[in-house]
Amino acid sequence: MLKIAIAQIEVKPAKLEENIKMIIDNINNAKEMGADLVVFPELCVTGYSIGDRFNDTYFCEEAYSYNEVIKEHSNGIGVIWGNIYYGDFNGISKGRDGRKLRLNVAYFAYDGKYVTRNGNYPDFYVKCLNPDYRMFDESRYFLSAIELQAYGLNINDNMIPFEFKGHKIGLEICEDLWSNDYAVNVTKSYAEAHCNYIVNVSTSLWTKNKELSRKKRILEHAKDIRLPQIIYCNCVGCQNNGKNVMVMDGGSTVYDEYGKELFELNDNFESELKLFVGEKSLVQHSSTKLLDALVYGIKKFDEQMFPFKPKWIIGLSGGLDSSINAALLVKAIGNDRVIGYNLATKYNSDTTKSNARQLAEALEVEYRDGYISPLVDATLDVMHTYGYEDKDISTLTEENIQARIRGHTLSTFAAINNGVVCNNGNKIEAALGYLTLYGDSIGALCPIGDLLKTELFELSLQINKDKEIIPYSLLPNVKGNKIEWEMPPSAELKNNQVDPMKWYYHDYIIQYLCEFPNYGVERLVEMYVKDKLASHEYLSKWITYYHLDNPEEFFKDIEWIVNTMNRNVYKRIQLPPNIIVSRGAFGNDLRESQILIPLSKYYYELKDKCLSNK
Repeated sequence: MLKIAIAQIEVKPAKLEENIKMIIDNINNAKEMGADLVVFPELCVTGYSIGDRFNDTYFCEEAYSYNEVIKEHSNGIGVIWGNIYYGDFNGISKGRDGRKLRLNVAYFAYDGKYVTRNGNYPDFYVKCLNPDYRMFDESRYFLSAIELQAYGLNINDNMIPFEFKGHKIGLEICEDLWSNDYAVNVTKSYAEAHCNYIVNVSTSLWTKNKELSRKKRILEHAKDIRLPQIIYCNCVGCQNNGKNVMVMDGGSTVYDEYGKELFELNDNFESELKLFVGEKSLVQHSSTKLLDALVYGIKKFDEQMFPFKPKWIIGLSGGLDSSINAALLVKAIGNDRVIGYNLATKYNSDTTKSNARQLAEALEVEYRDGYISPLVDATLDVMHTYGYEDKDISTLTEENIQARIRGHTLSTFAAINNGVVCNNGNKIEAALGYLTLYGDSIGALCPIGDLLKTELFELSLQINKDKEIIPYSLLPNVKGNKIEWEMPPSAELKNNQVDPMKWYYHDYIIQYLCEFPNYGVERLVEMYVKDKLASHEYLSKWITYYHLDNPEEFFKDIEWIVNTMNRNVYKRIQLPPNIIVSRGAFGNDLRESQILIPLSKYYYELKDKCLSNK
């Protein structure tokens, strides 16, 4: 049995020297722990999500050169780590883009030399399965081992185990463990080769239920064949692709031959070095993982993007979304760097203004209030000078004027305070375009942009665990199949305005359409036609509550959702980056084009069938 140190480090995107220092420090600490072997995550030198920096010649050359530094520190200990390979490889000099060849590689060194293995591949492992779905773009930068077969290289040679101190160790990289939909099953190949260990170096972002999904995949492997112990080493940290901020939670785990957890590191987004010597050691998992992820994402995004520590400017409307964002900001960066502004007009109620003030007091943040009505009136007066009369200015136009003036005013406050603006939008608003460009759409970061309104209700209760911070008056009271509101969600841009969403029902439908774009609305309609939605554990009561058991109302509503989402793409692609917590986050996860997509013929066939049988 090897003594294996798992180094769950924070990988900082494109920070080569900082990452190398962390790696060397952990190698030295692992030596002091008496480890035979220390394992680091995927691309731990460069970071994973760094965009086209992987096309930067000098960056890649420097990153590749650090392999020699790591190798030099392997005296007396085996070291496995992930980094790029950059340069000629068995006669291959260029990737598919015509640039110098880059590979995503796992390296293995001991006593200042690379550990060898028999085969035609050099003494490192090339990632076999490059993910190119969701926000992943690996084939934009790296050739996979599968593709290298076109150059005459045998992929089976890539999966020959490494020999180390009498043990056979198979290396794989992240996606190689998720092989169900690929032509190559790396894990199975190592099991059939009777490896003692499979070491999977990974950069795996956290989204809801990711832990369960990973466990499911490993159990699927265990059904087919008896597994070696799997050493899964994940990183922690925050990386982004420009539109989505991704957080890595750690959760490095050793799985036994049956796919069960044997040994765990924390999954609390914290770096950790822990020695595995064969004994069982499990950890307590957080019951507030979503809250933890959002706070961590804000904190790390702020550290990476704004090391000068600016003030975060937030519009406090007294509503739910801004209240939650203010609480998240305070948890992430402290109350001394958050300034809340209430930007009231004649439509804002005394209750919401009071809510904003009380929230600021509860969070102990600087708070300022005032009225933007003079700016609204001035804008209308300017319209008159251009020949427009009051009758020409619709209610919607006046609503948008207010929202844009709020965006302008917050931007001015940010400039005065040398700060940045927090965007308060949620996923449902983004989906339905319930926002105003250059108004409430501005900001440096949209912390809750991937959260449904229903998730915000739950998040409020976690934030209020010790004391009321988010006003309970903003939360729904669900009794059976009914919703009671003390203060229903409202933009407060006109008299008696209430948000048009069918809460709980629309939350589910919109998330479904984002999460399963390959099925689209047709799958939902199929389920409705077959009465599967009517008996759905979650949806059934909301279908009844919103009178959608009437087919005409159902189709009217579903077409409103689809068409509204469709025509508001242009707004979504201009929104600030969000912290991704689900499958199908707007941005580079769910990628949208500015085109109007008609409903399919199959949709109308299903609709006609349903309505004709009414």
